[in-house]
Amino acid sequence: MQAELESLGLTKNEAKIYLFLLKNGQRTTGPIIKETGIANSRVYETLHSLISKGLVNYTLQKEGKYFQAASPNALEEREEERKKKIASLMPSLKNLESTQTTPTTSAVYEGFDGFKTAFKKIIDDCPANGTIYIIGFSKHQYATKSLRTFLTNMNLKSAKKKQKLKLIFDRSAKASFGKDREKEKYNEVRYLPQEYMSPAAIDIMQDYVYIFLWEEKPFVYMIKNQKIAESFQQYFNVMWNLAKKQ
Repeated sequence: MQAELESLGLTKNEAKIYLFLLKNGQRTTGPIIKETGIANSRVYETLHSLISKGLVNYTLQKEGKYFQAASPNALEEREEERKKKIASLMPSLKNLESTQTTPTTSAVYEGFDGFKTAFKKIIDDCPANGTIYIIGFSKHQYATKSLRTFLTNMNLKSAKKKQKLKLIFDRSAKASFGKDREKEKYNEVRYLPQEYMSPAAIDIMQDYVYIFLWEEKPFVYMIKNQKIAESFQQYFNVMWNLAKKQ
């Protein structure tokens, strides 16, 4: 539970103290220091931070200050407020992004979360009724349950925008992942012998090229450049003409 609180923006010490107070009710700093193992000076600093965030309050009693955790509803309210602030910032951030655009840009995404971010960006950036050209992974990589489940969900999201997916797979993937993709309304799938395929997957969309490498630590390299994208598109077209539906 502590890790989840940290993912919401609390520090390690804030999460520890909040959970301790939530479980044990009103406490002075003595028990907090003893039970959490946080240094005296850090406890006061952390309590002050939690108070400023509306997650802890205190009462003055004869023995001194008694601190208590705010209702968990405060976390939900804090998250809603954060979402509202992000939403209000988006127009300005989008304008700033467009003014900083250069002819060629690139980005690196690492880990499964980075992989998911990159893949979602392709679908978000591709317009409705647009086309995404995909040279897929091998059968071995699609055997990974987390990858296969995620890609299936992303294809459903793409279908809602009526995006056309032209996919080339290793022929050995036909009975599994290829078969799944063939069933989807806007997809067109073809297959090549295994020797034509590489360990990397490539997605081409407008002037974007994404190169995906699925390893123990997934890696994605994105290039935005019209001429490079056109070169990859020509490469895709050659492979597409060689590929077969069966």
